[in-house]
Amino acid sequence: MTNTGSSLFATVIEDHLELKRRNARLDPDQPLDEFVVNDPFDNHPLFKTEDDARREEEQTGEHPAVALEIPQDTLELPVIEDEPAPADRQQGWMETTSSQDFTWE
Repeated sequence: MTNTGSSLFATVIEDHLELKRRNARLDPDQPLDEFVVNDPFDNHPLFKTEDDARREEEQTGEHPAVALEIPQDTLELPVIEDEPAPADRQQGWMETTSSQDFTWE
Protein backbone atom coordinates (compact mmCIF):
# COMPACT_ATOMS: atom_id res chain seq x y z
CA MET A 1 0.00 0.00 0.00
CA THR A 2 2.64 2.52 -0.99
CA ASN A 3 1.90 5.89 -2.45
CA THR A 4 4.40 7.11 -5.05
CA GLY A 5 3.46 10.76 -4.54
CA SER A 6 4.26 10.88 -0.81
CA SER A 7 7.51 11.02 1.09
CA LEU A 8 9.42 7.95 2.18
CA PHE A 9 8.52 8.69 5.80
CA ALA A 10 4.81 8.83 5.02
CA THR A 11 5.08 5.58 3.08
CA VAL A 12 6.76 3.82 6.01
CA ILE A 13 4.04 5.07 8.37
CA GLU A 14 1.30 3.88 6.01
CA ASP A 15 2.95 0.45 5.69
CA HIS A 16 3.26 0.19 9.46
CA LEU A 17 -0.39 1.07 10.04
CA GLU A 18 -1.52 -1.42 7.37
CA LEU A 19 0.54 -4.16 9.00
CA LYS A 20 -0.90 -3.24 12.38
CA ARG A 21 -4.47 -3.51 10.98
CA ARG A 22 -3.77 -6.91 9.39
CA ASN A 23 -2.23 -8.30 12.58
CA ALA A 24 -4.93 -6.94 14.91
CA ARG A 25 -6.95 -10.15 14.55
CA LEU A 26 -3.97 -12.18 15.87
CA ASP A 27 -3.68 -10.27 19.14
CA PRO A 28 -6.33 -12.25 21.11
CA ASP A 29 -4.62 -15.57 20.29
CA GLN A 30 -1.00 -14.42 20.27
CA PRO A 31 -0.59 -11.28 22.43
CA LEU A 32 2.70 -9.41 22.24
CA ASP A 33 2.41 -7.62 25.58
CA GLU A 34 4.87 -9.93 27.34
CA PHE A 35 7.53 -9.13 24.69
CA VAL A 36 7.18 -5.36 24.86
CA VAL A 37 10.06 -3.91 26.88
CA ASN A 38 10.07 -0.74 28.88
CA ASP A 39 11.17 2.36 27.04
CA PRO A 40 15.00 2.25 27.09
CA PHE A 41 15.09 6.04 26.82
CA ASP A 42 12.94 6.59 29.87
CA ASN A 43 15.13 8.33 32.45
CA HIS A 44 18.05 8.48 30.00
CA PRO A 45 20.33 11.48 30.74
CA LEU A 46 20.11 12.75 27.17
CA PHE A 47 16.35 13.18 27.42
CA LYS A 48 16.18 15.02 30.72
CA THR A 49 15.85 18.72 31.22
CA GLU A 50 18.79 20.41 32.91
CA ASP A 51 16.66 21.03 35.99
CA ASP A 52 15.69 17.34 36.21
CA ALA A 53 19.32 16.25 35.83
CA ARG A 54 20.49 18.67 38.55
CA ARG A 55 17.68 17.58 40.88
CA GLU A 56 18.61 13.92 40.36
CA GLU A 57 22.28 14.69 41.03
CA GLU A 58 21.32 16.34 44.31
CA GLN A 59 19.15 13.40 45.33
CA THR A 60 21.62 10.65 44.43
CA GLY A 61 24.83 12.48 45.29
CA GLU A 62 26.31 11.68 41.89
CA HIS A 63 28.42 14.38 40.32
CA PRO A 64 28.23 15.36 36.65
CA ALA A 65 30.77 13.86 34.27
CA VAL A 66 31.86 17.34 33.23
CA ALA A 67 32.65 19.98 35.81
CA LEU A 68 30.31 22.92 35.50
CA GLU A 69 32.77 25.39 37.01
CA ILE A 70 36.23 26.12 35.68
CA PRO A 71 38.94 25.59 38.32
CA GLN A 72 40.58 28.87 39.35
CA ASP A 73 44.10 27.65 38.53
CA THR A 74 43.17 27.11 34.87
CA LEU A 75 41.67 30.51 34.13
CA GLU A 76 45.00 31.99 33.03
CA LEU A 77 47.51 30.36 30.74
CA PRO A 78 51.04 30.14 32.12
CA VAL A 79 53.67 32.28 30.43
CA ILE A 80 56.68 30.32 29.26
CA GLU A 81 59.78 32.30 28.43
CA ASP A 82 61.68 31.17 25.34
CA GLU A 83 65.31 30.50 25.98
CA PRO A 84 67.61 31.73 23.25
CA ALA A 85 69.08 28.94 21.16
CA PRO A 86 72.85 28.42 21.46
CA ALA A 87 74.78 30.12 18.66
CA ASP A 88 76.37 26.86 17.52
CA ARG A 89 73.04 25.03 17.15
CA GLN A 90 71.81 24.56 13.57
CA GLN A 91 68.20 25.42 12.82
CA GLY A 92 65.89 22.77 11.45
CA TRP A 93 64.22 23.36 8.09
CA MET A 94 60.94 24.31 9.79
CA GLU A 95 62.62 26.92 11.99
CA THR A 96 63.95 29.04 9.14
CA THR A 97 61.93 31.98 7.89
CA SER A 98 63.50 32.16 4.44
CA SER A 99 66.05 30.37 2.34
CA GLN A 100 69.26 32.26 1.65
CA ASP A 101 70.51 29.71 -0.88
CA PHE A 102 67.63 29.52 -3.36
CA THR A 103 65.81 32.17 -5.38
CA TRP A 104 63.47 31.91 -8.37
CA GLU A 105 65.31 34.60 -10.29
